[in-house]
Amino acid sequence: MQQARQLPAYNRLISPAQPIRNPGVIQRPGSRLRKVKLFFTLTFCFILSLVVVAQYSSLIILNYRLSNARVELAEIKEASRTLELEASQLSTIGRIEQIAREELGMIEPEIGQLRVLTARQGDSNQLGE
Repeated sequence: MQQARQLPAYNRLISPAQPIRNPGVIQRPGSRLRKVKLFFTLTFCFILSLVVVAQYSSLIILNYRLSNARVELAEIKEASRTLELEASQLSTIGRIEQIAREELGMIEPEIGQLRVLTARQGDSNQLGE
């Protein structure tokens, strides 16, 4: 009995069947579970932050593409306006008449060459007969 009193206090609490991990550190019963919970909580927070960063980066990429598309649309609209103006200038009656006279050698018909045709009411259905 006197020998048991001479042993340190922590040796009396631990039975010989239990292994001694750290003789100077006394572990609480739930400390391992707390560490696991903390690890999973930190892992979840890290993954969640990665998802948020990924969403913001995809938003930035989409905004960049949208601004490029708007610039391209403005350029296409300007090109369309330019082409419409050019088409309207090329299709004026005066220009067509000038090309017909100068390049194709056409002349205005004389008075005897013109004939005015009128349709009678009953004749429009009988053109094939």
